[in-house]
Amino acid sequence: MKKIYEPDFGYTLVRRIANFYIRGSYRFLEYEGLENIPKDGAAIYSPNHCNTLMDPLVVLAMIRDKMVFVARADIFKKPFLKKVFTFFRIMPINRVRDGFRSVLNVEETVEKSIEVLNNQVPFCILPEGMHRAMHSLLPIGKGIARIAVGADRQKKPGTHIRIVPVGCEYGDYFRYRSSLVMTVGEPIDITAYIADHPEKSESEIFADIRKMTGEAMKRLIVYIPDDEDYDATWEIARLRSGHQVPECRPKERMKANRAEIEKIGRLREESPEKAKGIFEKALAYGEARKRARVSTHATYTRRPVAKALWSTLKALVCAPFGLVFAAVSVPIWGVGEKLAAGLKDPAFRNSFRCGVNIIVWTLLLLIAAVVLFCTVKWYWAIAALVLLLPAPMLAYDWFEQVRRLASSWRYVCNGSLRKQKDELMEEMEKLDL
Repeated sequence: MKKIYEPDFGYTLVRRIANFYIRGSYRFLEYEGLENIPKDGAAIYSPNHCNTLMDPLVVLAMIRDKMVFVARADIFKKPFLKKVFTFFRIMPINRVRDGFRSVLNVEETVEKSIEVLNNQVPFCILPEGMHRAMHSLLPIGKGIARIAVGADRQKKPGTHIRIVPVGCEYGDYFRYRSSLVMTVGEPIDITAYIADHPEKSESEIFADIRKMTGEAMKRLIVYIPDDEDYDATWEIARLRSGHQVPECRPKERMKANRAEIEKIGRLREESPEKAKGIFEKALAYGEARKRARVSTHATYTRRPVAKALWSTLKALVCAPFGLVFAAVSVPIWGVGEKLAAGLKDPAFRNSFRCGVNIIVWTLLLLIAAVVLFCTVKWYWAIAALVLLLPAPMLAYDWFEQVRRLASSWRYVCNGSLRKQKDELMEEMEKLDL
């Protein structure tokens, strides 16, 4: 029986097609720290888990090498899904919340993971254990430490086992074709760490690995402590950063968010009462903005009327193209949005949209290719396919443009919200935020 990490032509073909769609799921995609990717394959990649299936998919698209993943065991219960996940090189792993009996099967997963690493194939585990659409981190589970230590014990001579922290920073968790910054951190050399600490017990090493991994991941994302001030902190940070850096530069926007969060953290420590006051105003503003159905993007300006007029002009110019792209890709966005609307987890919708694009649009393009090459000259057929290829993605961009236009005009017509935002901005400037 073929091993999960062994070469497979079908997997390679599907993956190359999927990578195109995965990258196309984001209008702005930037990478940082690619030089930190280890040259050998004995590496355990550890991304944060905030956007369901998109997290492992974007890691896979970034690495461009064969890789094996683990996912929670309960999604492998149906035989068909088990075959699909296995084809895509995903192994099941049990969690404590799945019950005591399930945890007994963890050793099998650990052994398979070690085998993968010993064959110089990168391995990826989402160490938080479950996804959460927040700029924060859940506690790092024991799984990554067990696999790393186990692999170190059974490694080949001269091999070093490393954990590679990865940060996935999304511009929006719930909207398709948003922005994404992928950051690869410095690898944590587990082999060297264990060799340097012979006095430590296994449980102490496990705890240290979990702590080091979590701290490394925090440095790669916009991290906000998950406490009572989380919502207010994020409202302030994105309001400030949105005025400083345009959306088309997500890496700079991420750095601006981090800087604002650091300032807020200092204010909390040095002046708790002032911080409490600004947090209350930020929460009140955020609630008013949501009630008015105004997006944060609409507020990133001190000239809302000019912005709304400019957005209107762009929407009118792009309307003919947007309507054509929308009409051509109706089977994608129409069916996709209809089915996605019924999903309970809103963060899963982007993963679902990406899946619909990969499967349905690829099949439709193949059918279109056959029809075109049979009916028109080959160069016209190629030109038509080149234009059709990005149609669903461009259609989503146009829909987003229309949505933001409506939001901009709602903001223009809501004087009380604009006044509330201006007062909040003035208060933040006084506090040097």
